[in-house]
Amino acid sequence: MAHKAAKNTALQKTTPAGRGPRRTLWLIAAGLVAGVAGGVFAFRMLVPQRTPEPAPPSEPEEILVREEPVEISTRMRPGEWTEESLQAHIEDYRQQIRAMGAAEQQIITKVERTENGAVRVVVSWDRQR
Repeated sequence: MAHKAAKNTALQKTTPAGRGPRRTLWLIAAGLVAGVAGGVFAFRMLVPQRTPEPAPPSEPEEILVREEPVEISTRMRPGEWTEESLQAHIEDYRQQIRAMGAAEQQIITKVERTENGAVRVVVSWDRQR
């Protein structure tokens, strides 16, 4: 029996233009860069950024003059207050003035009582003291 001639059926290695080891390495590098960039973006979106503490608001010089007193006052009609609630109001106003920066000796408290049972409370910060 005759042997058939063996044909060379092996595929020839042909590389189309633009493909090859350089292109493969470039695609791998681009994928790595995109992955890192995506990871950085995800990290920045998930982890809250530290924000600096806001600076306390400064006093506008044209509105508040350093020598002028600061005052908190109220008037209460008869039946709107008791001695306990009056003392609570006074202490609350004193605390507000302290929070503004007044020293204890600069806080002045005045309580005026009328004949009909009303009361006027004035707590002020004398800045000249």
